[in-house]
Amino acid sequence: MTSVEVLAGCRVIVELPVADADDLIAAGELLIQEHLDCWTVPYARRDELAALRAVFGRRVRLGVADLRDTGQVERALAAGPDLLLSPFATAALVAAAADTPLVLGGLTPSELSAALRFGTAAVQVLPCDALGSLYARTVTGLFADEPLIATGRLERFQCELWLDAGAVAVSPTGAFSTDDVEDPDLTDLRRRAQGYNFA
Repeated sequence: MTSVEVLAGCRVIVELPVADADDLIAAGELLIQEHLDCWTVPYARRDELAALRAVFGRRVRLGVADLRDTGQVERALAAGPDLLLSPFATAALVAAAADTPLVLGGLTPSELSAALRFGTAAVQVLPCDALGSLYARTVTGLFADEPLIATGRLERFQCELWLDAGAVAVSPTGAFSTDDVEDPDLTDLRRRAQGYNFA
């Protein structure tokens, strides 16, 4: 499966913050309005996917992130995700994911190259902010034809750097907070979402 099929056109992968289900539903509608419709939750919150799917159906792509071993991959699959994400890269993780697209992780060129050899749908460069903004052009130049996703603490201008350099998507860690989601009128959430809308 290609990265385009995995992400279904999404250029930003949103890490959903911890919040009550009702707050997440209201926030989710706003995110969809701002063309941010690819969301992840960490492994520990994988059971939230069922409620999100019941409300949003196929309007969104839902993933489980931060998978550390094959057991976690197998248990995450039971939640019915559209994609899986791991900060690591092993052939065993790919095998455990079976037919569900898996995005592996790495930071250095050697790590990214190894991840690509395992047949991953795409590779996260993470934490991509660790080596500075110039790394965006350096590493995308080395892997010009490969599907790279920049994952890390990224502000809008850094996301733009990665996307302009050739990354297929960005995943700005911590871009949206619990406070953003729990705000009654969602003012801060809308402002933040508009800042990450690259549609």
